[in-house]
Amino acid sequence: MFNSKPHDGATETARVTSPATNARTFAAHAAASDSNCSIINEWLIMRGDLESQGDILVKGKVQGNIQCKMLIIDAEAVIEGAIIADDIVIRGTTRGIIQARRVRIEKSANIDSEIYHETFSAEEGARVKGSMRSFDEYAAENAVPASHAEKDAPGGASLYHLLDKARSAHVAGAR
Repeated sequence: MFNSKPHDGATETARVTSPATNARTFAAHAAASDSNCSIINEWLIMRGDLESQGDILVKGKVQGNIQCKMLIIDAEAVIEGAIIADDIVIRGTTRGIIQARRVRIEKSANIDSEIYHETFSAEEGARVKGSMRSFDEYAAENAVPASHAEKDAPGGASLYHLLDKARSAHVAGAR
């Protein structure tokens, strides 16, 4: 019933610490992944500009500009301001200029924006008001110097340049 056979302590230690080591590695990876994502929860209204080198998930409302790596705008979320991102998934409402390498618009989206993109996809049912343009068109219209394109966000335009353009277009439209 009981095995009194001697065992090697090193083998036993390896067997015991191996799962713990894997658990720590997974926990460290999960913590590192979470640190690259910021969430604006559904009960939060954020006023001001957001800038992140990681990803942002917006479930609430943002009144300001956003610059990040990947932006996900949830179905009930509202963003009023310019957006610059590598990737953007829009399920909610946007108003303002959007500049992203890859844009995916889902069926629950309600967009009133000027969108500059490299690749674009949209589901049937999405409501889009505004215009869609490629980065090439944006660069031709705005003649951004090459030295700025390396420093600035995707497409070579700074967030503030986009904001100024949006404001001047709004003022011109109000006249």
